[in-house]
Amino acid sequence: MLEKITIKNFKSIYNDTIDLGRVNVFIGENGCGKSNILEAVAFAGALKNNKTVDSEILFSKGVRIAKPDLMRSSFLGKKQGEIEIEITTNNTTFKCLPIAKDKEDINTIWEDKDENIQIILDNKIVGKTLLDFFETEEGKSLIKKINIDKNIKDASEKLGNEIVEKALKTKIGNLTVAYISIEDFVLYTLNTPALRGFTNESRKEPVGINGENLDVLIANFTKEELLELKKYSYFIDWLDDFVVDEHDQMKLKGYKLNRSKSRLYFTDKFMARKNNLFSAENANEGILHVLFYLSVMISHRTPNFFAIDNIESALNPHLCRYLMTEICNLAKLKDKQLLITTHNPAILDGLNLFDDEVRLFEVYRNEQGHTTTRRITLKPNPDTNKYKLSELWTRGFLGAISQNF
Repeated sequence: MLEKITIKNFKSIYNDTIDLGRVNVFIGENGCGKSNILEAVAFAGALKNNKTVDSEILFSKGVRIAKPDLMRSSFLGKKQGEIEIEITTNNTTFKCLPIAKDKEDINTIWEDKDENIQIILDNKIVGKTLLDFFETEEGKSLIKKINIDKNIKDASEKLGNEIVEKALKTKIGNLTVAYISIEDFVLYTLNTPALRGFTNESRKEPVGINGENLDVLIANFTKEELLELKKYSYFIDWLDDFVVDEHDQMKLKGYKLNRSKSRLYFTDKFMARKNNLFSAENANEGILHVLFYLSVMISHRTPNFFAIDNIESALNPHLCRYLMTEICNLAKLKDKQLLITTHNPAILDGLNLFDDEVRLFEVYRNEQGHTTTRRITLKPNPDTNKYKLSELWTRGFLGAISQNF
């Protein structure tokens, strides 16, 4: 898992560091910068995956695009600096330094100017063993991934031949894990038309950032994954079953208009057996959102590190609580790490803050307008321990509410 993220000069974030857990939930008033945190990570992931990116690639990761000078922080009395995103895992750190080729062009190409290889080459991790490692298939793959081939010989000659194999393996392993996690990162922002198959804007695989191709993801589940997903049918009271019509035969039988690309169908247990099948375009939006979240948690094809913006959208508050509990359980079971934003207090009631892997953060703008995060931890307090987390938030004990009313 990634342990720490430091973001500098990105949109409303001037300089902020967040110590991450496995499930990380961000709360705060509208416009405080919650989504900017998620987008900064997506920006870093896009660059580490491609080295140079355009607006299309950033959009596919879930980043809202603006002119480059608006992507960089611009505060009164502060010199406008370049974006810097630093990622840490297992004491291994790497940076992403995005630079726009044309600061006035919204469609400009962004380049990662980070040339620092110190994260894997220090005074004790060099020499012949290092060079031998880079001759292996794993080493060649890593060279290609992080573009350091031009530095290997020079580093070996300058830093000597003292070898610490254990440290070498640890550093290489941590770096690889960190790169894979950040490169695959996706920011999901669901909307109902996409879930129903009416739009396919992001063209992201295996599912789009807005929920596109949910049916394709489910169709590619293993038998074990499908059984696991169907165990959660009790989340929707009327649901009897769901199926993917792989050959799209139901459309020909008149079960949907030829407007939706989704081949996902549901059956209602309260309806007559001969007349209880309907398509995703006719399903209520709640089941589509729930099914999406559970599917991305269960699937082996979805990223191990991703974000969900406004997870409560279209969901009943009571459902939010139990969905969040299961997401936390599945995160551990499936080794997933999540960043989540919400405006619904009910989401908080599904969190166990006594578990250090589950973390809650207040996001707010400080006196200078800089987006700032504060981790919220539970401490015994006779005045508040009788309240649920949702009540603590709405009563103002946790912060993350507007002070203008």
